[in-house]
Amino acid sequence: MTRYMTAGAAALATSLSLATASMAETTPDLRDAWSGTYTKVSPSRVATGDAPRFHQGEWVLDIQQQQDNLFWGPSMWRPDAGTDWRVFDATGTISLDGSGTIGIVESSADPQVGVNALVDARYQNGKIYADFRSLRRGTTYSVVLERQVN
Repeated sequence: MTRYMTAGAAALATSLSLATASMAETTPDLRDAWSGTYTKVSPSRVATGDAPRFHQGEWVLDIQQQQDNLFWGPSMWRPDAGTDWRVFDATGTISLDGSGTIGIVESSADPQVGVNALVDARYQNGKIYADFRSLRRGTTYSVVLERQVN
Protein backbone atom coordinates (compact mmCIF):
# COMPACT_ATOMS: atom_id res chain seq x y z
CA MET A 1 0.00 0.00 0.00
CA THR A 2 2.83 2.38 0.86
CA ARG A 3 4.36 1.71 -2.56
CA TYR A 4 1.11 2.86 -4.27
CA MET A 5 0.87 5.96 -2.09
CA THR A 6 4.48 6.85 -2.90
CA ALA A 7 3.84 6.35 -6.63
CA GLY A 8 0.66 8.45 -6.38
CA ALA A 9 2.47 11.24 -4.55
CA ALA A 10 5.24 11.21 -7.17
CA ALA A 11 2.69 11.38 -9.99
CA LEU A 12 0.91 14.28 -8.28
CA ALA A 13 4.18 16.15 -7.76
CA THR A 14 5.10 15.65 -11.42
CA SER A 15 1.68 16.92 -12.55
CA LEU A 16 1.94 20.01 -10.34
CA SER A 17 5.45 20.83 -11.54
CA LEU A 18 4.39 20.43 -15.19
CA ALA A 19 1.35 22.67 -14.59
CA THR A 20 3.57 25.32 -12.97
CA ALA A 21 6.06 25.11 -15.85
CA SER A 22 3.21 25.36 -18.36
CA MET A 23 1.83 28.46 -16.60
CA ALA A 24 5.29 30.06 -16.64
CA GLU A 25 5.53 29.46 -20.40
CA THR A 26 2.13 31.01 -21.18
CA THR A 27 2.06 33.85 -18.65
CA PRO A 28 4.00 36.94 -19.76
CA ASP A 29 5.89 39.05 -17.23
CA LEU A 30 4.03 42.36 -17.35
CA ARG A 31 5.91 44.11 -14.53
CA ASP A 32 6.71 47.55 -15.91
CA ALA A 33 5.09 50.90 -16.66
CA TRP A 34 2.83 50.79 -19.72
CA SER A 35 1.49 53.94 -21.39
CA GLY A 36 -0.69 55.05 -24.25
CA THR A 37 -2.87 57.90 -25.48
CA TYR A 38 -6.52 57.68 -26.39
CA THR A 39 -9.67 59.52 -27.41
CA LYS A 40 -12.51 58.90 -24.98
CA VAL A 41 -16.23 59.41 -25.29
CA SER A 42 -18.44 60.30 -22.33
CA PRO A 43 -22.17 60.97 -22.06
CA SER A 44 -23.32 64.56 -21.72
CA ARG A 45 -23.37 65.87 -18.17
CA VAL A 46 -26.13 68.34 -19.07
CA ALA A 47 -29.09 66.33 -20.32
CA THR A 48 -29.96 62.85 -21.54
CA GLY A 49 -29.89 62.78 -25.33
CA ASP A 50 -27.38 65.64 -25.68
CA ALA A 51 -24.28 65.03 -27.76
CA PRO A 52 -21.51 63.09 -26.01
CA ARG A 53 -18.19 64.64 -25.11
CA PHE A 54 -14.92 63.58 -26.76
CA HIS A 55 -11.55 64.18 -25.09
CA GLN A 56 -7.92 63.17 -25.51
CA GLY A 57 -6.08 61.53 -22.65
CA GLU A 58 -3.10 59.55 -21.46
CA TRP A 59 -3.10 56.37 -19.36
CA VAL A 60 -0.21 54.78 -17.47
CA LEU A 61 -0.62 51.31 -15.99
CA ASP A 62 2.33 50.72 -13.66
CA ILE A 63 2.39 46.99 -12.94
CA GLN A 64 4.65 46.86 -9.91
CA GLN A 65 3.97 43.34 -8.67
CA GLN A 66 3.10 40.08 -10.40
CA GLN A 67 2.53 36.68 -8.85
CA ASP A 68 1.99 33.98 -11.46
CA ASN A 69 -0.95 35.25 -13.54
CA LEU A 70 -2.07 37.95 -11.04
CA PHE A 71 -0.77 41.52 -11.00
CA TRP A 72 -1.36 44.88 -9.34
CA GLY A 73 -0.11 48.46 -9.24
CA PRO A 74 -1.25 52.05 -9.77
CA SER A 75 -3.43 53.06 -12.71
CA MET A 76 -2.93 56.74 -13.60
CA TRP A 77 -4.65 58.87 -16.20
CA ARG A 78 -4.94 62.52 -17.14
CA PRO A 79 -6.56 64.53 -19.91
CA ASP A 80 -3.33 66.27 -20.95
CA ALA A 81 0.31 66.71 -19.98
CA GLY A 82 -0.43 69.87 -17.96
CA THR A 83 -2.93 68.15 -15.65
CA ASP A 84 -2.28 66.24 -12.43
CA TRP A 85 -2.56 62.46 -12.59
CA ARG A 86 -5.70 60.80 -11.25
CA VAL A 87 -4.46 57.68 -9.46
CA PHE A 88 -6.38 54.47 -8.77
CA ASP A 89 -5.39 50.91 -7.84
CA ALA A 90 -5.35 48.29 -10.58
CA THR A 91 -5.63 44.57 -10.00
CA GLY A 92 -5.59 42.13 -12.87
CA THR A 93 -5.39 38.57 -14.04
CA ILE A 94 -3.90 37.02 -17.15
CA SER A 95 -5.86 34.08 -18.56
CA LEU A 96 -4.19 30.72 -18.03
CA ASP A 97 -5.19 29.47 -21.49
CA GLY A 98 -2.23 31.16 -23.21
CA SER A 99 -4.48 33.51 -25.20
CA GLY A 100 -3.05 36.71 -23.70
CA THR A 101 -6.50 37.72 -22.43
CA ILE A 102 -6.32 40.10 -19.46
CA GLY A 103 -8.99 41.35 -17.06
CA ILE A 104 -8.34 44.48 -14.98
CA VAL A 105 -10.36 46.21 -12.26
CA GLU A 106 -9.53 49.84 -11.45
CA SER A 107 -10.62 50.84 -7.95
CA SER A 108 -10.15 53.32 -5.13
CA ALA A 109 -9.70 52.83 -1.40
CA ASP A 110 -12.24 55.65 -1.01
CA PRO A 111 -15.56 53.86 -0.33
CA GLN A 112 -17.47 56.62 -2.13
CA VAL A 113 -15.57 55.75 -5.31
CA GLY A 114 -15.09 51.99 -4.94
CA VAL A 115 -14.69 50.26 -8.30
CA ASN A 116 -14.06 52.89 -10.96
CA ALA A 117 -13.70 50.83 -14.14
CA LEU A 118 -13.46 47.45 -15.80
CA VAL A 119 -10.87 46.87 -18.49
CA ASP A 120 -10.83 44.02 -21.00
CA ALA A 121 -7.38 43.64 -22.52
CA ARG A 122 -5.13 41.38 -24.54
CA TYR A 123 -1.35 41.02 -24.47
CA GLN A 124 -0.07 40.52 -28.00
CA ASN A 125 3.21 41.24 -29.78
CA GLY A 126 4.66 42.97 -26.71
CA LYS A 127 1.74 45.40 -26.32
CA ILE A 128 -1.43 45.56 -24.21
CA TYR A 129 -4.58 46.30 -26.22
CA ALA A 130 -7.14 47.57 -23.69
CA ASP A 131 -10.82 48.53 -23.75
CA PHE A 132 -11.74 50.74 -20.77
CA ARG A 133 -15.28 51.08 -19.38
CA SER A 134 -15.94 53.49 -16.52
CA LEU A 135 -18.61 52.36 -14.08
CA ARG A 136 -19.05 55.84 -12.66
CA ARG A 137 -19.35 58.26 -15.59
CA GLY A 138 -19.99 56.09 -18.64
CA THR A 139 -16.63 56.91 -20.22
CA THR A 140 -15.22 54.41 -22.72
CA TYR A 141 -12.07 54.22 -24.80
CA SER A 142 -9.65 51.82 -26.44
CA VAL A 143 -5.91 52.22 -26.10
CA VAL A 144 -2.69 50.44 -27.04
CA LEU A 145 -0.30 50.41 -24.09
CA GLU A 146 3.42 50.07 -24.74
CA ARG A 147 6.24 49.54 -22.26
CA GLN A 148 7.76 52.86 -21.27
CA VAL A 149 11.39 53.16 -22.25
CA ASN A 150 13.48 55.18 -19.81
